[in-house]
Amino acid sequence: MFRHVFLYKVAAGADPKKTVEILNALPAKVPGVRTWTLGQHRSPPGASAGRWDYGLVCDFDTFDGLQTYSSHPSHVEAVKKLLPMLSAHAICDFEFDPAKQNV
Repeated sequence: MFRHVFLYKVAAGADPKKTVEILNALPAKVPGVRTWTLGQHRSPPGASAGRWDYGLVCDFDTFDGLQTYSSHPSHVEAVKKLLPMLSAHAICDFEFDPAKQNV
């Protein structure tokens, strides 16, 4: 399986709820998404301030599925909308064996 991790900080003046809305519309529009988890960063005050505001993790059965997601017109359009709303972002895509996740 392949995992896509997307971390981001919302730019000053941008609506965080809109970023979540844009992203959460994708699984219904793009085939091949096996799992989808999006959430706001939570920690005790001062513990990890200044890192990321939100994190998205989604899984795909194959690398081709991940590539289909990345190049799908709905994803491309979402990226165009999101980038001006973000002050920073990071992406990591990696392969993993779900049978070996409890190491």
